[in-house]
Amino acid sequence: MTSHRPPPDAPLLLVGAGHAHLHLVAHRHRLPASRVVLVDPGGFWYSGMATGVLGGHHGPARDRLDPMRLARRHGVEGLRARLTGLDPDTREARLDDGRRLTCAALSLNLGSQTPHPPAHPQGPAIWTVKPIPRLVALRHRLEREFAAGRRPRLLVAGGGASGIEVAGNLRALSERHGVATEIHLVTRGRRLLEGAPAGAQAWLGRHLARRGIEVSTGLEVKGHAAGGIMVASTEQSWGEDSYRFLAADHVVHAAGLAPPPLVERLGLPCLAGRGLAVTETLQSPAADWVFAAGDCAAMQRHHLPRLGVYGVRQAPVLRANLAAYLAGEALRPYRPQARALAILDLGGGQALAIRGGLWWAGRLPRLWKRWLDERFLAAYRA
Repeated sequence: MTSHRPPPDAPLLLVGAGHAHLHLVAHRHRLPASRVVLVDPGGFWYSGMATGVLGGHHGPARDRLDPMRLARRHGVEGLRARLTGLDPDTREARLDDGRRLTCAALSLNLGSQTPHPPAHPQGPAIWTVKPIPRLVALRHRLEREFAAGRRPRLLVAGGGASGIEVAGNLRALSERHGVATEIHLVTRGRRLLEGAPAGAQAWLGRHLARRGIEVSTGLEVKGHAAGGIMVASTEQSWGEDSYRFLAADHVVHAAGLAPPPLVERLGLPCLAGRGLAVTETLQSPAADWVFAAGDCAAMQRHHLPRLGVYGVRQAPVLRANLAAYLAGEALRPYRPQARALAILDLGGGQALAIRGGLWWAGRLPRLWKRWLDERFLAAYRA
């Protein structure tokens, strides 16, 4: 795909304030562009501490940064807006406030969202792990219900890292308020945290049982219903006998993170369900002036899990390649690490750390995670 040459004063446009773009803003002095513009509608919420906010361990303000304040500090123009479209031929970005910006290069760092079945008019309240403000709203809602003496039935859909963290921190929140509410974790997998070491999976199962969290495996959520959800057995996927009703007042969807729908409306190649296709240099294969990183990007030769660590590790390569592109120099490939450290915040001061075949659980991993999270945020706070 070819495009017109942009005018000399065309800016480098950063759309979205994710992990990678925070790095770019903080290193604006290393980008050879006369103008750098950050487009984002709101604050940056750090996913690493989101479930800790849900569990009441952190206040919401501690998990949030203002990217516009960071932009001002580093000489980046900030626009409170959303990208709505792109003209790949003219390099024109269309914003929801009516503005149209022609750019020298464009970088996307839009994060992800959590898809879920449609709501039922008499069904449970529906919540998602992304966007993160939904977890903040869930905490406030539950605190009001706990204070009113209610014991809502809570159901978490998803047996991966996000679902496990949410379930553990829902228990931490209920314990903080002295409420023994019912918590049910449902996953379509045969076991929790598939791909993790067997010992970690076994420890996790025992830990959740001790916390009073019921776990059901091999069940796929099919839809919301009056007073709960309908699930089906993954071992018997047809016939009425495969369906079950599970009662719930609140359902938190924490499985199957997906790129925002916008990426499929940009007129550029996408990989189904994964995001905007990018090469090893983090460029669109159809438009070399478009870059992407984080959850909204799908590498053609690597299938990366949606973990913030990959966006953090992509950031220096993205910055170097944008600088090289603008200067007409050679770009370098991003090589994903073979193994990444994951630390699950289980609530109640407990955590589970996993890296490859190694794992470690207890209070020390929680302190380690806290240090890593606070170090990351401190690098961007004013």
